[in-house]
Amino acid sequence: MVVRQSVLLLLKLRRSLVRSIQRLTFPGFDPRQTLHNVLVFRTGRLGDFINAVPAMRLLRTRLPDARIVLATTVSSMPSMQSISSAYANLDLLPWLEFVTPSLVDRAMSFTMMGPDRGLKSLRHLIAEERPDAVFVLPYMAESLVSKLKKLLFFRLAGFKGPIFGFEGLATRKTLRRSQYQLGLYEHEVYGPVRAISECSMIGTVAEEEIVQRLTIPENALQWARDVVNESWPDGHPLVAIAPGASFPHKMWPIDRYIAVSRELLQEYGCRFVVVGADADRPLGVKLKESLGNCCLDMAGRTTVTQLAALLSLCCLFVGNDSGPAHVASAAGCPCVTVTSALDYPGIWEPWNSRKRIVRTRIDCEFCLSLTCCPLKTNACILAIDTDEVLSLCRQALGVPVPNCVDCKSTAASRPAGRL
Repeated sequence: MVVRQSVLLLLKLRRSLVRSIQRLTFPGFDPRQTLHNVLVFRTGRLGDFINAVPAMRLLRTRLPDARIVLATTVSSMPSMQSISSAYANLDLLPWLEFVTPSLVDRAMSFTMMGPDRGLKSLRHLIAEERPDAVFVLPYMAESLVSKLKKLLFFRLAGFKGPIFGFEGLATRKTLRRSQYQLGLYEHEVYGPVRAISECSMIGTVAEEEIVQRLTIPENALQWARDVVNESWPDGHPLVAIAPGASFPHKMWPIDRYIAVSRELLQEYGCRFVVVGADADRPLGVKLKESLGNCCLDMAGRTTVTQLAALLSLCCLFVGNDSGPAHVASAAGCPCVTVTSALDYPGIWEPWNSRKRIVRTRIDCEFCLSLTCCPLKTNACILAIDTDEVLSLCRQALGVPVPNCVDCKSTAASRPAGRL
């Protein structure tokens, strides 16, 4: 109890420090003020961006007449930049189509590489747009240094108005376990939502108001329908398989995906579409070889918006903890996600399928190592067998999905007692 109280006190002190610096460098918000023009700032790759969509949707709902401008960048880390460049144009991030113009009026992406680390781009945007306020959409486990850097970033960029997004705890890696045990570590969707609710014009947000849903361009939807109809014109329950991930310790073995797919093929007559980045093409080839004409290999062959469109037609997504899992969730496709134990449960699960996560308890869990297994064993992901994955797949396939190409007829024809 004493240790927990000490941790809580330390976290509160760190938050107070951020608040004090924020108040010294930026003015407070006048409740009588009307926000005509606001700037939203969010960094991160595909999955990170998807988790900020509910906050942007709420901002648009609460400020229907305001001009909303989004500034974003993939990451300041060269390794993350390199991974993202394998599936996205970093100058024109393709997932911005999900929110422009449906949720934001303008979106600008910039790079954090180079001597000014994006400062020149942000300074130019602020001078051009003249925002009344800035909403910085944070992560739940942001460090004290990260928060202070963002305050300095906007100060150097010339912004002098009220800024939101700094009320959350300023943590560090060694405090995360205690933060989680204290119930202070929530799903990543909540971080951006709580940031915008700091403004009195937004106010309290009810749980049912947090909606993660993508706006998919119609041309991408039509492309997806044509691709599926060309392969299987008679209609079948469509299952998306995403066997890839950015890092090996997050990848469930391909032979287990093959085993799950074969079982679903035998039980439900499913058809499969493999999705992922260019690096996942060898995995797509293996699935295609095992499943034959029942499998459509689209790994590395879609844009991000086409990926979302394909996933919106599926009855089920089965894959690793990766960007496509979050896209599937936001596109309305039920997900069964196979995840490592590197982070705490309830933090990064696809928002609309938070209860369909397969993970295992292991002595070395919660290593918080993003890029590799510290022990080089990948033990937590390898400990997951196919039975639990199949069980959750059967549960998900028992619920009709509105956009699925053959979901209703499939649900009616499933054998009783198997779900």
